[in-house]
Parts: sequence; structure tokens; C-alpha cells
Amino acid sequence: MKCPICGNEHTGKLSKSRYFCSDCFIEIFYSKSRELKILKILEDGTAFPVSMIEK
Repeated sequence: MKCPICGNEHTGKLSKSRYFCSDCFIEIFYSKSRELKILKILEDGTAFPVSMIEK
């Protein structure tokens, strides 16, 4: 899967339908309703939806 944030084509596969971009530190997956979900992984391991992160 290509990272929707930075375009990295070398995302890692975490499970059958979850991917991780090591450049952006995000987790990418599709919800049961086929909606693309992106979570930002913070240094302490917590994850937040990208829309909730302040820039």
C-alpha cells in the first residue's frame, strides 16, 4: 500500500489489512464500512486519528 500522506511505497504490513508508514509514523487501514482510517502513532505508543492532531 502507498502512504496517502507522503507517498512512501514501502509501507510495512502489520496484519491482513493494516499498514504502517515508517516515514510518517502512521497506521493505515480500512474500517468495516470501507472508510480509510489513518492513525498517528506517538512516541509513547498512543494512537490518534490524524484529524485530531494539532499542527
